[in-house]
Amino acid sequence: MKNLLLVLIFIFSLSSFAQSSAEYFQNGIDKHNQKDYKSAIAEYSKAIKEDKTNKDAYFNRGNCSLAVQDYKSAMADLNKTIELDSEYTKAYYSRATIFVSQEKYKQALPDLDRTIQLDPTTSNALTLRGQLRAQLGNKEGACEDFMQAKQIGDAQADKYLSQFCEDKSLDGEYLKLDWPDEEKWKVASNQEDKEVVMIELVRGKETLQDWTEIGTMMSIKGAKSVPMDTVMTFMINRAKEDSAKAKLTFIEKDQSAEYPWIIFTIESPNFKNDKNPESQLWYIVQGKNALYTNFRAVKEASISQALKDKWIPFFKGAEVLYK
Repeated sequence: MKNLLLVLIFIFSLSSFAQSSAEYFQNGIDKHNQKDYKSAIAEYSKAIKEDKTNKDAYFNRGNCSLAVQDYKSAMADLNKTIELDSEYTKAYYSRATIFVSQEKYKQALPDLDRTIQLDPTTSNALTLRGQLRAQLGNKEGACEDFMQAKQIGDAQADKYLSQFCEDKSLDGEYLKLDWPDEEKWKVASNQEDKEVVMIELVRGKETLQDWTEIGTMMSIKGAKSVPMDTVMTFMINRAKEDSAKAKLTFIEKDQSAEYPWIIFTIESPNFKNDKNPESQLWYIVQGKNALYTNFRAVKEASISQALKDKWIPFFKGAEVLYK
């Protein structure tokens, strides 16, 4: 009986410990949301006192200290967050903003690099790094960051492209894909603006509204040195916005080629507003002056091996050429 009581007391104390830390942390969030930073810091401190491994409490307290310009305390908390979790992406970004606030631009770059490495879709990290690169004289790197941020939807990217980067064009570069004559492909849509060229192809008498197989070729002007894995991640994230069950399958890539490329599939059994499936095989290649994204698709929940055996050699036969 005595041993049982000791066990129960131990379990109860652990439960109280967890609840107490969680409650203090939630109180801190409430104060934080009200921009009562000093009170939030006090609550986060209580949460940390109860649980010294609470990385989120350290992170939030660090951001509150940053908000009141207590850079020393903010840095200590963000360092602790990263010590507890070396892949805590937001902590690297927040630590970079501390350096920027103190005009220590070179010191901020490694943390921004790490942020983007951990999550290539962190658009604010890309635009901030682009600004720092421009400030430090790396104009080409800055423009690459702004272009990549634009591709993943950062509303501020256009402003920085206009401010720091001259207008980009294809300069005669294009991707050649030989769509088989026997498949009776025809161009159903050909659109171009200052940033993108997009061609959509269908077969025979099919249309964009009624097709069994479709092909798409897109040239993103001025997009340079974009990592292939970054593009693949972006594409599956976009697909999941409309199809939660979309499945990514990596097939092959060569990042070290003169024109880096990647091949993968995205298979979607249905969509938010459409119960019909669609599966795409993507081929993406980085040119010198543009990024070329291409796919073939069928209205099936998956792509058969027979189609893969047919489509992959077709895409790998593509060439980046110059007029």
